[in-house]
Amino acid sequence: MRSETRRTALWVFVFALLVYIVSGGGRIVGSDEVSMLELSRGLLAGHVWVPEGATLKGQGGRDYTKNAAAQAVLALPLVAVGETAARLAHLDEQRTRLAVRFLASFFNAFICALLLAACYAAARRLGASRRAALLTTLTLGFATPLWVYSKSFMAEPLEALGLLLALYGASMSGTPSQRGMTPERVAALGAFIAISAKLSMLPLTCGALVPLLAVPRRSWRWPAAGVALALAGHALYNAARFGTALETGYGAQATPAAYTTPILVGLYGLLLSSGKGLAWFAPAAWFVPAALRDGWRESRRAEATRSRFGMGTPRGRLCVGALATTVLALLLYSRFQHWAGDGSYGPRYLVPLLPLMLLCVGPALAGWRKAIPRSKLRLALFALALGAFVQVGGVAIYFGAQMREAGDYPYALPLEDPHFMSDSHFNPRYSPVAGSWRMLWRNAGEHMSGQAPRLDMHAGGAGDSATPTSPAPNASVAAADPDARDARTGLSAAEQRSLLHGLDFWWLYLGYAGVGGMAPLALAWLLAALAVLAGLRLRAAMREETEAP
Repeated sequence: MRSETRRTALWVFVFALLVYIVSGGGRIVGSDEVSMLELSRGLLAGHVWVPEGATLKGQGGRDYTKNAAAQAVLALPLVAVGETAARLAHLDEQRTRLAVRFLASFFNAFICALLLAACYAAARRLGASRRAALLTTLTLGFATPLWVYSKSFMAEPLEALGLLLALYGASMSGTPSQRGMTPERVAALGAFIAISAKLSMLPLTCGALVPLLAVPRRSWRWPAAGVALALAGHALYNAARFGTALETGYGAQATPAAYTTPILVGLYGLLLSSGKGLAWFAPAAWFVPAALRDGWRESRRAEATRSRFGMGTPRGRLCVGALATTVLALLLYSRFQHWAGDGSYGPRYLVPLLPLMLLCVGPALAGWRKAIPRSKLRLALFALALGAFVQVGGVAIYFGAQMREAGDYPYALPLEDPHFMSDSHFNPRYSPVAGSWRMLWRNAGEHMSGQAPRLDMHAGGAGDSATPTSPAPNASVAAADPDARDARTGLSAAEQRSLLHGLDFWWLYLGYAGVGGMAPLALAWLLAALAVLAGLRLRAAMREETEAP
């Protein structure tokens, strides 16, 4: 990679990180997210068991999370800083837990920013012009659900980073290596990250490594080692939890019994449904079929006599690998009982595929040329604007709050029921995109009129007079015991109802709780100003970067 491209990629990372931090929620409340964080805290203390919650019994009768350990391991530095700061401040256990959650909630901001930097560098190396590469990168970062997941502690961003590196390294295998790691080692690193983040990434990683079929077999050694090392890590972790290397903790979900959804229902739900369809949550995906076709045709023309399955060039190998990974993912998840990945925003299981798809789109926008054709530019900018509009609702309104207001949570039906959340999945009237924007419009207006929520972390609740409220889905529970606090969030029922009128930003949450006075808001403004400066520096770095001959 040329030094100019590395410099631009660095500014992509800085800009994206600042934006993700400013728009972060500073909260970890999902059951799987909390279990993952508790695993990280446990690893810091030297064990893998976690407090009882979304857990199951294992070795020694203790509780263990079903989640893989990779993200918990990588989050250790943030968790360690949080624990140390809390200890120095002499905080009690409840406040220590909140402080650690606050810092750890920005883990995916770093991962997503790193993902965007890698996407830009890969797009340039694969033949995209600097403008096309930057447009593709910004679309991935801020016009797809990746922006929403940068606020979470879910594993999808880490899976996406692994798949991107695996596909890029496999596509570039056999080409002269530039400064840095060889493509084969990049592919190995990506395979290790993706599979370590979640074992179900194994077939998708194999799809991303399909381009290696077009290169000499000796190129397979490093990627194969990455896959083997990740599987060995899972085996050791499983043995530590359950006494056997083959028990993952997913139980029936890891067997054919969990694949009961009719395939056409799953495919429609993942790709086109109003509540989970990729076509609406990531409009840039509309360009993918044409980009795959163009890349395959270009590769066939370039080396027609030696090309295998249209993989005569790195771009051709990229398109074949991305297509193979996407097909495997759709086959894997469309039949899955919980294909929608609830509760989440958009098609959670397809989020790791977004970098692969858009990496194919980047070179297709302009190829080696400096200018993007006007027709393609208009369509790309439209997809960027529309995708960003869709994400703003999900970024400003926590999807858990939207689900509560819509009556989807607490769940009224078991997960395996065919009608589980069917309105939110398939009825456009109840689309989470529309629901989030309705809440954003209402809540922003209430904030402008001085009716923001108020939280009291010591008293029994926020009080209904703090903000105009609507009946909560758990109103009966609140009426029975309004002072009862949720074990996972630490909030009373009244406070949870109050937060239906909140905006999902850490600097506002601190204000709701009366922590820090005006300091959180001032810090947010400072970070926003730094993000603007980083954006200007990114633009300058891109202009200074020369196009390849």
